[in-house]
Amino acid sequence: MFGYYYNKGLRRLIVGFGSLFSNIEVVHDNAVGTDTRLQVPLTYASQEKFIQRLLNPSSITEGTRIENQLPRMSFHVSNVTPDPSRRRSRFSTLSTGVAGTNCASLNEFSNETPVNVGISLFAYTRHVDDMLQIIEQIIPFFTPDHVIKMELTDGGTVLNIPVVLTSNNITDRYEGDFNSRRIHIATFNFIAKTYLFGKVAQTSSIASSTINITGFTGYNLNDS
Repeated sequence: MFGYYYNKGLRRLIVGFGSLFSNIEVVHDNAVGTDTRLQVPLTYASQEKFIQRLLNPSSITEGTRIENQLPRMSFHVSNVTPDPSRRRSRFSTLSTGVAGTNCASLNEFSNETPVNVGISLFAYTRHVDDMLQIIEQIIPFFTPDHVIKMELTDGGTVLNIPVVLTSNNITDRYEGDFNSRRIHIATFNFIAKTYLFGKVAQTSSIASSTINITGFTGYNLNDS
């Protein structure tokens, strides 16, 4: 209907959001020797899908079964909704200079649409202390938001994207007998206040202008 285009704005947001939590670590205290420091892996996956991967060991051969180790984290986008309260103008455009043209050409981004992107982050641990360590490394940085600076389009300007922590809850996933795995799950719900843009068009910048002033008599422009 409107022709194909893809600015990768949502993809850039997802990558930027994931980078916020790529350095989460937990430490296990050892009675003898140095403490064990573990970096928590992060994956893009929904909670139910990830839990199934944890509860059902995968197999690489008939006789070899591999079990996912905890702690781990995952996140996924749950919804994308327009936000009319942040709309500046229905016909607003964003223009930036094209690289290598000395601003003689401009990239014009039309149809600026503010949207709220709902993102859920999940932390899965076997030990309660691991979960508490992860929570303490996340919540203090969202009071209530954390701003990400990023380009949402190729050649676009750097925008400030607030990421707001809206809720957090803790649950236990335990089913079956005593030999079954027990999983502690911490859920963080965020809203990223970002933008989507329409097609990118190249235009020429105004290099010079000529103004003709008529109708003024007996007036010296040099008079102060």
